[in-house]
Amino acid sequence: MKRIVMMGDEVCSDYCPVLAALLKEDAELWLAPKPVATSVDHLVGVGEWVLPRQPEVAVFASGILDTRKICFGENERLVPLTAFARNVRCILKMVLEQSTSTPVWITMPPVDVRHVKSESEFGYDNETISLYNEEAKAVARMLGVAVIDLYGIVKAASRADSYRPEGVRFDGRGSDYNANAIAVRLREICAKA
Repeated sequence: MKRIVMMGDEVCSDYCPVLAALLKEDAELWLAPKPVATSVDHLVGVGEWVLPRQPEVAVFASGILDTRKICFGENERLVPLTAFARNVRCILKMVLEQSTSTPVWITMPPVDVRHVKSESEFGYDNETISLYNEEAKAVARMLGVAVIDLYGIVKAASRADSYRPEGVRFDGRGSDYNANAIAVRLREICAKA
């Protein structure tokens, strides 16, 4: 049985119980004990949770906090795009160079702007999230790392009723949908790991 270490934010924590159940015949899924909010947290988590465990697969579910505006009315982000790209590269290279694990990057899902009170108050927008996702996918491609495009999965489903009221986290049905889509890809990746 393959071992998977997964790190991610609250969105990831929401779909992980279903994901673990879906993968129970193929893999043992271990979720980091605390949510990983930014790419900086992922960097720390590699050394704390991935390298000591040496799983067959290490999954990094990118959280949207990197893209949050730090000063309302301005466009500066908590983690600037160039720093985010560097962090993703360092995360994936650490796993590739210091372990036998197969790294996997999961993109940030879009926000449901209909449930966001105001973009300036909330600090997230899909244009920026998409830009960060494209940067992470480019880094992953350059390093030969698999990507699960949760942004694309959610956009393709276009389920108007699958978000929680604050516009970021999914309700039970949305989390189940995400878990099913991710499980399909992780089974393929585990079979090759």
